[in-house]
Amino acid sequence: MASEAKPKLYYFDGPGKAEVTRLILVAAGKEFEDIRFSSFEEWTTKYKADSPLGLAPYYEEGGVKIGGSLCIARLVAEANGLGGSNCIENALLSSYADLISDMISKLYPFKFGPEDKKEEAKKECLKNMPAKFAQLEKSIKDDGTFLGKPSWPDFLLSQLCQETIQYQLGDTFKDCPKIGKVTARVDSNPKIQEFRAKHKK
Repeated sequence: MASEAKPKLYYFDGPGKAEVTRLILVAAGKEFEDIRFSSFEEWTTKYKADSPLGLAPYYEEGGVKIGGSLCIARLVAEANGLGGSNCIENALLSSYADLISDMISKLYPFKFGPEDKKEEAKKECLKNMPAKFAQLEKSIKDDGTFLGKPSWPDFLLSQLCQETIQYQLGDTFKDCPKIGKVTARVDSNPKIQEFRAKHKK
């Protein structure tokens, strides 16, 4: 009998919007093809036409292609025991993920923006991100989980905090010990440590 094909995740060669799904799959020990575009040109000429929404990332499993970064992450998480136990819990997890994803998007100017806009972006982040981190802190239980067990927004929060530190904005969550518990659990996972060591930030 032929073995079942591995799922495939398509995105650029960097963390970005596919990283949360990569981390979930790695932590779950799920084998997958991590297909990375080496350039924007490669994406547009070789892969974009196959994307179901014309966007990256996209995910393929069982002959079905799925687009939407958070949709993909949610699918993979729920398939690997990292979702909620009912519709309400799933909605809560999605709401936390939406906020974290929005915060990550505020860091894009540091990656892709012109140099003369980066100082303005930093001021904006220093002004607005502490309140958003404080809101997340309130949503996390004392044990360092959103709903009493590890869940998929944990991985997104780890990515956010790593990138926030990378761009010298770590002070924006310095007074959030429960966030620290979440990220420490993710960041200390040996599988994730090995994966991150292999790939550029």
